[in-house]
Amino acid sequence: MRIIIPAIVALLFFGGAASRNIAPDAVTRATIWNSHEGDPDVLGDGKVPQDADALPFTWKTKGILVFAWEEPRQLEKLRIYVGAIGNNYQVRAYLGGRLDETGTLREPEGVQTALIEENARAVDQWIEIYFPPDTTADNLELWTLGPTVFYEVEIYVSSPDATTVERLSWGKIKAEQGFLSIRHQIP
Repeated sequence: MRIIIPAIVALLFFGGAASRNIAPDAVTRATIWNSHEGDPDVLGDGKVPQDADALPFTWKTKGILVFAWEEPRQLEKLRIYVGAIGNNYQVRAYLGGRLDETGTLREPEGVQTALIEENARAVDQWIEIYFPPDTTADNLELWTLGPTVFYEVEIYVSSPDATTVERLSWGKIKAEQGFLSIRHQIP
């Protein structure tokens, strides 16, 4: 039993540490050709409809969200939390290039490294879109092909530091995993 607890703790610390969400680090913008309501900044605030103060970002017809980083990253997956109105999506990853403010022209074009379609039209849930292996990009476009309500966007990359550990308090770990009750069972 004394060996099992340290093993569980190690698993909690290191499990899932191989990737991280870089959406908060991105320069995020919405193209202006199509109308929308809300601020793209709410897409990285960690709040979904279950949170009382969650704010949506809504495309009225269709639109493109653009995410860009200073350096290329190896992309693993994109997660979006879709509200009551969902649609079909395209995710386009690029090395170099830039989509203009209207969303009608890439100047310069850059090299497209992935084009993924998601046609589930799911609502009120997380949708995960996986990139092909070794997809590298420094900018990304999330196209919604019709009206959509978004709450969150997360973009996961392979972490260059496999020992990166999410900051959690020991009390939170114990409470979430029930370690407080296990302590009383150890002889």
